[in-house]
Amino acid sequence: MSKVASAPFMKGRTITGWPDEESMNALNLNYSIDAVRVIFNDNFSYHLKFIWGGRIPRIKEYRDHSAHCHTTNEKVACEGSLFWKKGFIAFQAAINAAIIEITTNHSVMEELMSVTGLNMKILPFVAQAGVGTDIFIFFCIISFSTFIYYVSVNVAKERQYIKSLMTMMGLRELAFWLSWSVMYAGFIFIMAILMALVVTSTRVVVLTSFVVVFMLILLYGLSLITLAFMMSVLIKKPFLTSFVVFLLTVVWGSLGFTALYRHLPAFLEWTLCLLSPFAFTVGMSQLIHLDYDVNANTHLDSSSNPNLIIATCFMLVFDTFLYLALTLYFDKVLPTEHGRRHSPWFFLKPSFWFQHQRADHVALENEIDSDSSSNDSFEPVSPEFYGKEAIRIKNLKKEYKKGKHEKVEALKGLVFDIYEGQITALLGHSGAGKTTLLNILSGLSDPTSGSVTIYNHSLSETADLETICMLTGVCPQSNVQFGFLTVRENLRLFAKIKGIQPQEVEREVQQVLQDLEMENIQDILAQNLSGGQKRKLTFGIAILGDPQILLLDEPTAGSDPLSRHRVWNLLKERKSNRVILFSTQFMDEADILAEIVFEKNNLNLLFLNVSLHLNEMCDPDNITSLVKQHIPDAKLTAQSEEKLVYILPLERTNKFPDLYRDLDRWSYQGIENYGVSMTTLNEVFLKLEGKSAIDESDIGIWTQLQSDRTKDTGGLVELEQVLSSFNETKETASGMALWRQQTCAIAKVRFLKLKNEKKTLMAILLLLCISLFPQLLEYLFYEIYRQSYSWGLSPNMYFLSPGQPPQAPLTHLLVINKTGSSIENFIHSLRQQNIALEVDAFGIRRGANEPSYNGAITVLGDDKHQKFSIACNTKRLNCFPVLMDIISNGLLGVFNSSEHIQTDRSTYFEESMSEEYESMGNPFLWIPGAACFTPFIAMSSISDYKKKAHSQLRISGLHPSAYWFGQALVDVPLYFLILLVMQIMDYIFNPEEMIVIIQNLLIQGSPDLVEYLGASEEYLPYLALLIPYLQSFIFLFILRCLETNFRKKLMRKDPIFRISPRSSKFFPNPEDPEGEDEDVQMERMRTANAVTIPDSDEKPVIIASCLRKEYVGKKKNCFAKKKKKKVATRNVSFCVKKGEVIGLLGHNGAGKSTTIKMITGDSTPTAGEVILKRNSGGDALKFLGYCPQENALWPNLTVREHLDVFAAVKGLRKVDAAVAITRYLWEDTPVLY
Repeated sequence: MSKVASAPFMKGRTITGWPDEESMNALNLNYSIDAVRVIFNDNFSYHLKFIWGGRIPRIKEYRDHSAHCHTTNEKVACEGSLFWKKGFIAFQAAINAAIIEITTNHSVMEELMSVTGLNMKILPFVAQAGVGTDIFIFFCIISFSTFIYYVSVNVAKERQYIKSLMTMMGLRELAFWLSWSVMYAGFIFIMAILMALVVTSTRVVVLTSFVVVFMLILLYGLSLITLAFMMSVLIKKPFLTSFVVFLLTVVWGSLGFTALYRHLPAFLEWTLCLLSPFAFTVGMSQLIHLDYDVNANTHLDSSSNPNLIIATCFMLVFDTFLYLALTLYFDKVLPTEHGRRHSPWFFLKPSFWFQHQRADHVALENEIDSDSSSNDSFEPVSPEFYGKEAIRIKNLKKEYKKGKHEKVEALKGLVFDIYEGQITALLGHSGAGKTTLLNILSGLSDPTSGSVTIYNHSLSETADLETICMLTGVCPQSNVQFGFLTVRENLRLFAKIKGIQPQEVEREVQQVLQDLEMENIQDILAQNLSGGQKRKLTFGIAILGDPQILLLDEPTAGSDPLSRHRVWNLLKERKSNRVILFSTQFMDEADILAEIVFEKNNLNLLFLNVSLHLNEMCDPDNITSLVKQHIPDAKLTAQSEEKLVYILPLERTNKFPDLYRDLDRWSYQGIENYGVSMTTLNEVFLKLEGKSAIDESDIGIWTQLQSDRTKDTGGLVELEQVLSSFNETKETASGMALWRQQTCAIAKVRFLKLKNEKKTLMAILLLLCISLFPQLLEYLFYEIYRQSYSWGLSPNMYFLSPGQPPQAPLTHLLVINKTGSSIENFIHSLRQQNIALEVDAFGIRRGANEPSYNGAITVLGDDKHQKFSIACNTKRLNCFPVLMDIISNGLLGVFNSSEHIQTDRSTYFEESMSEEYESMGNPFLWIPGAACFTPFIAMSSISDYKKKAHSQLRISGLHPSAYWFGQALVDVPLYFLILLVMQIMDYIFNPEEMIVIIQNLLIQGSPDLVEYLGASEEYLPYLALLIPYLQSFIFLFILRCLETNFRKKLMRKDPIFRISPRSSKFFPNPEDPEGEDEDVQMERMRTANAVTIPDSDEKPVIIASCLRKEYVGKKKNCFAKKKKKKVATRNVSFCVKKGEVIGLLGHNGAGKSTTIKMITGDSTPTAGEVILKRNSGGDALKFLGYCPQENALWPNLTVREHLDVFAAVKGLRKVDAAVAITRYLWEDTPVLY
């Protein structure tokens, strides 16, 4: 290095020696000295390290699409010139000269230090923004994210909840997916036009036409739609589906940047084009490369580029159809809860492609042939129905998994036939399997074993199932309609789905509207209908097209009596030559409609009661012997001194005349009279389903119920026992004790929801991994630059080897001889470096005018004193250092040395510089990541509002503050745990930073970040420690204000938020009552007196005075006229005193549910007022209990967990709650929708 110090440019500079690089790293110069590190690997190989900055380029080579020169103040500046201007070439030349002198004892310091350099002529080129272009392409990749989000969420929701129901009504699966494709393809088309205009107008792509860019973007958008379809089938959860699609778009699209930088082989690149975001990035890369390769010195065949873009567009088309095909495949293999699962190889079966007629059905596995007609469990069928078996069910079983190892049998070996021309009813308690059976018959579910044939079509065959769907009308248990469509529009839509001819659609819709008397509501949006009206609409959809088979699951549930009778009459009118099967909980409905009734236990349901009234002369044993002589299986069910009661099976009716004849003859032996009555279905149902509660000792009570069935008091007694369980609890919690109990109950709900929703926990874990990914990349980036950022300068970077075929971007090395004499020794030395040369021996050419070469060396002077001039192509970043090494090795070879000098270059970080980089980078990376978790965690409260659970809790007496603090008891530790994991990962390689970790957790930020923002005083970090907590109190106060001003009225005083129940504002009713009955007027006067005379002896608990409720109709679109207000209740007045029971009757849509909601405070009256008075200061537990129309339940909590939570909210002590819950808790099973 002493010889290097003699170089002119080293005057006044210090050179120090170090034994190794580690010792050199220990020197911290703190930016005070611009140091250059020279590390010698051996005598001929060394490494030049410059501090990170602007002295040498920070990149290894120009990117394929970045501009190599820039114009500044009308001057052209090229990045490669930094080597010359900032001293790298000088250092390199001095060190090389020193090495040559030491090796050969010949000084070449003057020759190398006098080398001149210049840039070759710059041809016109398309300047790209480099990283800016990368960012623009990335935004193009995610530009459709908004549309794809809505596609993912909406399709996943509809497939989960309504697609299967629409399929069994005749919807073709391909039509479902194509309908979504067509709708969003319109949005994609418009967006593609706008994006293509942006790309071409901003000159990101110059040489490619608007049409090509538009087609590339359009095909990419269409492929994303089908990708969202496929993910909605695989993942099923709407939110998670949209997130995964976005994640795949980002990851696959970012992977395409490897094609932009030409780092992938062609085969792998085209293989990865099966991922459409990758293919789109490849297409954009090809367009950019087409611009960049203009006037390239490698003369690439640009005519092939249009073909490549066409191929890329073809790949996007292929991806679109591939994703659609996979969607259809997985839709059959991975169905929803109400779908039919197909074999993974279903498409290999001939029946999938070709339909053919079969005389018989093919039995499923474990099918055993049997004949239900010979079974004594079924009443005999009239001979007129022989041969009219429409539905044949044989050994049908259905099992559901409950947990990992348990199974629940919903159906146990059902065997029966359903006949054409009859109405058949299914009875059974809740959970008996009625809906499961109807789902199997409609094709929504597969049986575990057994077989079902409908008109000789097997449900197990796909082709037959399509035929069955065309014959069947289905009214499922849940309502099937689109809330944003009117009643008529819903009927018209499903009529088209069912395949009704276009010219018949309007007539069929009008017929259904008339049959069900829905003309007055035909223009009302379905979402604004009452529960009963929605049920009527679903039934109307089922009977569209007058189907041959009707499968009805509780078709009149929630309907008013008039609507029920309308449905009954309609079914009776249509039963001829049709199959009607319905389930119901109403015994009168089954009694009126059904000729055949099946109950889940397959028992003989109908029987006769024979009551014999006796005198003193009668011997009961003789009478019993007489009855059993005619009917051996008759049973004596009740006996007293004056009366005997027998039950006679209905299938023994042929023996009844002889029995009656003998009973008439026995009148002289003490039989005064006898009577015969048939049991009703209501009595049968109570007998069968209540058999565990009605044992043999209660048979007398059962007989009494039969004889006087108009006084069925069993239900009232049971209800009274349940209600009395609360009255027996003497003490309830209050004040802060109640608040703490409620807070713990809500925390328990939140914890159980997290515990049981494994997918939610997996989503949080996935978000955590994603948030840590930038930190990992940052660390890897720093380590790579600190340890592995070393690039060798070799001739094979830019120049061909002798005999090597042309290969972009390599060229020959141009050597120009302007010495006027032979330079053969130097030329030979250059060839020894394995470089393909092109020599201008006559010096005619000028290196700066040869841009088709990567570099040129001009030899000047004479034989004894040669000088060199080098010219470099501006597109080759390291050309000057490479040519300097070539000249140095050429001179070394001239002196008969076989060694070669090798120079490497890199940059390095000072320790203080790396600390600043880390302190700046870490907070800006993990703070936004941590912020992403808070909305995700807050989604729990949003789901409570959607499920109406929050409203039910409020009416039960929950304090608003208890709800939020209970959530916080789980969410805050969870959030801090996430922050702790992120901080541990941040300082994983710095164990001494544990104090910093704790400090960052306390202030949810970084003290380094505070210092960076300008806070140099010592006390500012301590102030920063208080900022998040101050913000928490501010947000808590805002939450309290929102609860006070915008929430529903409270049932209890909140001890934390200090909010008390307030009476709602009173607005006078604008309408006066007219034409009311006398009893209604009396009730209105009683209510008015209760309002005006609050201190009267009679203190009503509930006073509803002049209640009126109006709903503003929603506009169908933004251009539609404003909808008129819908009046739900006009002028309702009544009051309820303690001990009274008042029922609200009315047709569907009369306002019953609305009135109840106004009383509970769940809805605010438009006019009138509701006054709730607690007798003797009673607590909300004894004051108000609310059973809403909707099931306000948490799907992942058991029955007992629900009861425990609401008991705690109502203030019951744990002991009292356990006693009350045990009294009417049947079984601890999960609540499922």
